[in-house]
Amino acid sequence: MPLWIVLVSAYLLGAIPTAYLVARGIAGVDIRRCGDGNVGTKNTLDTLGSPAAILVGVADIGKGVMALLVAR
Repeated sequence: MPLWIVLVSAYLLGAIPTAYLVARGIAGVDIRRCGDGNVGTKNTLDTLGSPAAILVGVADIGKGVMALLVAR
């Protein structure tokens, strides 16, 4: 697979804001305007609790795994 496809795919996977999508989907809130304003697992945990934070963490790990699989 050409390097540019790997790089573009990894960039696009990393650009998906999973915490934002989970917060909008579960609670209808903009996670960027809650807590510390960071779009991450820790702010999701503080704002929405463990189930949402676990979902964000698993999704973020999955994005990393998918990027590695694309690179292979």
